[in-house]
Amino acid sequence: MNAYTRHIAELIESIPEDLIGTLDASGERIKVPNQATSNFIINKKLGDWAEDVIKRGIESAAPELSAVRYGRSEDLVAGEPGFKEFYTDYITELRSLGKRPDVLVYGEGAPSEENMKGKSAEELIPIAKGALAGIEVRSSQQSLVGTRSADDLSFTPKIEDIANVYRWIKNHGVRHFYFQLIFGAVYAISFERILELLVVGPKSGGYKIAREARNQFKSTMYIPLSLGTELSISFEDPVLSVFKKQLSTGRMLFGVSFSGGSVALDAGKLRGLLSS
Repeated sequence: MNAYTRHIAELIESIPEDLIGTLDASGERIKVPNQATSNFIINKKLGDWAEDVIKRGIESAAPELSAVRYGRSEDLVAGEPGFKEFYTDYITELRSLGKRPDVLVYGEGAPSEENMKGKSAEELIPIAKGALAGIEVRSSQQSLVGTRSADDLSFTPKIEDIANVYRWIKNHGVRHFYFQLIFGAVYAISFERILELLVVGPKSGGYKIAREARNQFKSTMYIPLSLGTELSISFEDPVLSVFKKQLSTGRMLFGVSFSGGSVALDAGKLRGLLSS
């Protein structure tokens, strides 16, 4: 266990139990979703686009770094053949090795995404351990317009993901960050800082914990973006295209795909964040 992992473990131990409850979900029954929605598919497409934008933004701002997409890439949705097996395998992996970061950042010797495809999480442990940082990419349909400020929008880590991210860190020893992409900007906060806020509690930390429809009524931290670091210096919106998806039941889902677009990141802030 390296110094970073030990510090994260100490912070976890210091969080009041009434804020996060038990972090052990190993004995819970796996409940497989049985129906996807058009909104779920739109958010999935937006998330995929955000990961690609962040990857390109990192490599453009800091050419000495390589960003590799690492999260699970299956495109199945509830209601399609094979989804039950995929989802069960995904939850089993969460409970054993933790939640994979969406993007891994490397210096020299970065692996190729093609060489990582098709390999199990266990097979990828030695490769992932060589990363400088893991990034959880969060996307949002929100934007900073009019009188809105970074105080009005939030990082949204789910309480249930605290255990999953911690488990991944224990198994890999890699620093972890949340990048929040909204239309027009990208903000970042370290997992360490999220835990520090949990330790002091919502009132002292200046955030809230709530269950809201936009986050599937899951207990979620709403941390003002102003408590993080704005990394972006310019932002180009994506090109949108409408698509439809037919499930095996005959049900039709409709959504929006995202392509193109870009974000320019502040190289100094990015390097400072990843080395802090």
